[in-house]
Amino acid sequence: MDDLTRAELDQLLAVFRDQSLQILEEMGQDLLALESGHADAEAMTRLRRGAHTIKGDSACVGLDGITQVAHKIEDVFDGVLVGQIEVDRRSVDVILEALDSVKTAIGAEEVGDVPAGSTNEIVKALAGIQKMDEAAVFAHLSNDHKGEPLQAPEGLFHGQGGEASSKNRRGFVRVEAAKIDTLLNLAGEMVIARSVMTQLGPELESAIQRNEMVDRFSGASNQMGKLIAELQKSVLKMRMVTIDHVFRRFARPMRELAAQHGKEVELQISGGETELDRALVDILHEPLLHLLRNAVDHGLETIEERGRAGKPEAGRITMRAYHEGNQVVVEVSDDGRGIDPVPVKAKAIQVGALTQQDADRMPDEDAVELIFVQGLSTAKELTQVSGRGVGAAAVKAAIEQLRGTVAVKSEVGSGTCFTLRMPLTLAIIKALLFTAAGQLFALPLLAVSEIARAEGSDIVHLNGIENYRLRDRFISLVRPGIVLSFDRRRGGSGAALRSEAKHFFVVVLATGDKKYGVVADELLGEQELVIKPLDSRWVQNDALAGASVLGDGRVVLIMDAEMVFRKAIKYERGKGNHREAYAV
Repeated sequence: MDDLTRAELDQLLAVFRDQSLQILEEMGQDLLALESGHADAEAMTRLRRGAHTIKGDSACVGLDGITQVAHKIEDVFDGVLVGQIEVDRRSVDVILEALDSVKTAIGAEEVGDVPAGSTNEIVKALAGIQKMDEAAVFAHLSNDHKGEPLQAPEGLFHGQGGEASSKNRRGFVRVEAAKIDTLLNLAGEMVIARSVMTQLGPELESAIQRNEMVDRFSGASNQMGKLIAELQKSVLKMRMVTIDHVFRRFARPMRELAAQHGKEVELQISGGETELDRALVDILHEPLLHLLRNAVDHGLETIEERGRAGKPEAGRITMRAYHEGNQVVVEVSDDGRGIDPVPVKAKAIQVGALTQQDADRMPDEDAVELIFVQGLSTAKELTQVSGRGVGAAAVKAAIEQLRGTVAVKSEVGSGTCFTLRMPLTLAIIKALLFTAAGQLFALPLLAVSEIARAEGSDIVHLNGIENYRLRDRFISLVRPGIVLSFDRRRGGSGAALRSEAKHFFVVVLATGDKKYGVVADELLGEQELVIKPLDSRWVQNDALAGASVLGDGRVVLIMDAEMVFRKAIKYERGKGNHREAYAV
């Protein structure tokens, strides 16, 4: 190592950290699969190979403590592979602690080594597993019950796992996420340039007599358009990762949380191969963790309660992901006690979110949605992970930030299911373009329920709010120019128009459990837009999700369907209208 410069050593350590952290994450998942009896020959081979890789790499960068720990872990798995060692559940705890010690050492801002004292203690405990010395293995564990031996999966011996691994191995190149984002941004600019070329083609043909050069230009322009479209799709695919990257991180927290509460929990995962934008994956972890914690803490009954209800001792939590159109749907369900709407209504009345009269009229299925009200919790006691009334509200806020929705269904005694719906990508959306108050706007097509043609005489004022009768119900109307202060007729700073339009369109939006209409002067059709963030120094309006540039150079403002509705409510309250103004 003496012949390396400091810069070269730092670069080597950074590569070692990134690779080792990924290996440690995979080893943790495979070890938990071994504990639950779901491990296969390939999983055991990955465990040994992971320990061997970390051992060799740490030795190369001079991290002796990590080398010793990894070497001992590898020895343990060697013994399991040849059938000499039976690993029980408490031994799994020891190995997980050993992996944690390595992860803590290399996961800091500067890559470090496992301290000598910790190294000796961990090596001693791991050696106890090899010698089947129960006292040495469990000396530093607080748990005093004996673990059940775990059987090695069939097919571990004679090297079958290694053969399968070499057959299925694929090549990967590590690329910084920022570089992919830059490439996607450039692809978006090329899409805008393609739109300009598409519009120039007909203009050129009408301005110049058609000849061979014009035909060649038209053909080249069409070909370039196809190539740009393919490039954009390819770059978007580079940003797509499987949701398994999120799902597999929950097995261990759920195991530890269930142990804290004295409950048996079986976590079932399906649809891990479902792909979505990397940006979604980064944000999705916390909301899902909130839901899982609440399921273990409040949703699932104790072993005694489940026995009296005729349920299996182990509570089942299911995480399922799948594609539905241009959306990713994630369902988190449990077979626990369900949500009782009666105490939910009572708590909502107590915190002032609901009146007694409204509570009496509210159906039970709607009452369950009240758990998303900030500060509302029906927990009988405060715990470290839940009971403060912020979990469900935080989940809803996080998913809406992703332009998604959250719904909940529950049946008392049978369980609860949360359904999260999000767009596949945050970079490009299919949108409906329209004008209002002289400004060009866009709304995500996923939020558009239907469009109706209307006249001024169709507007009905209820409690001072404009409403439109859509078949058998009234929906509140929102005028973007007024709510966003674009309309000079109402004191805004936008384009001045001579008079109110006699004919207009009502774009009906469905966001969550609400439905309302946006008034549009003119519809311009559907288009795929590349979302550009707005500079907060110049534009401070949370009702705008971003902007995009059309082929003719015009800028279109992309509205956030949920935030526009909230902005409209805030606008009416600012005028002194404190009634239940908006029909939803």
